[in-house]
Amino acid sequence: MNPIPDCVPDALRMILAAARAVSDDDFIHRKVLLKVMSELADAADLGTNPADLYFDCWEAAAGSLGVKDPYEKEKARGNKTALGILKSLYERSSSDGDLLRGSIKISFAGAMTDFSGLGRADIEEKIGYHYNSRPGRDETEQLAADIAKAATVMVVADRAGEIAMDRPLCEYLTAKGKKTYLAVTARPVFSMATDKDAETAGFSGAVEVVNPGTAMYGLVQERASSQFRECLEKSDIIIAKGDTHFCTMSPQDNIYFIARAGTQLVADRLGVAVDGGAIARGMDENQHWR
Repeated sequence: MNPIPDCVPDALRMILAAARAVSDDDFIHRKVLLKVMSELADAADLGTNPADLYFDCWEAAAGSLGVKDPYEKEKARGNKTALGILKSLYERSSSDGDLLRGSIKISFAGAMTDFSGLGRADIEEKIGYHYNSRPGRDETEQLAADIAKAATVMVVADRAGEIAMDRPLCEYLTAKGKKTYLAVTARPVFSMATDKDAETAGFSGAVEVVNPGTAMYGLVQERASSQFRECLEKSDIIIAKGDTHFCTMSPQDNIYFIARAGTQLVADRLGVAVDGGAIARGMDENQHWR
């Protein structure tokens, strides 16, 4: 599906946030926005999918700002905050008596929380709230049953900060003897997690960190390297985080999405309210931006 017009103002909003993360100079903010808008105006169309539009805007903005990772400082703060509250989440999960479901709840709570725009106290409160809340669409039981049968699992990480909330699940998987891949972005794109963020979040060597081999926003499997596609094909279960991956990954039965529906279109396709959460299995082709 081609990008909807709503993607344009949303992409510009994200670009402005990136510019403000680098500088508080309004002149620079205007310069970056004008550069991106010029690129959009020169384009023959808006791309083949929403992820392409966002990525093209990112490339233009990053080049104009002259930095590889405009969000580097914000991501570092998010990772530090997430690690600071992870211990209490481990304890809560252990006290619940079901480590697998507890680790899925932690991963879901991470997907529902913004680690970049809030202080630690607010993040801790929101994480606790979402840990105890039930997703609008909840297929946890089927996910847990499929994990129990799987030999190989891939977790596709979404954002920095949030990636730390995926560590309990990955540690559970490796403790159960399952080959575990953690997929991150090939290089910084918005606040998506990189291998550096995975290292900061404390993932052990038992978890193999992989990336698609080329930069993109989300994950379009057909554009990934042959080595990455091989990891995907080996995986009995794929757990993809975030609505960007929901919008870009090819539909297949062994994919579960853990995501917050950030737009009305995603909410409609997941069957939840806007800003509602989902743990949902393998959407069909009619429920994807393709």
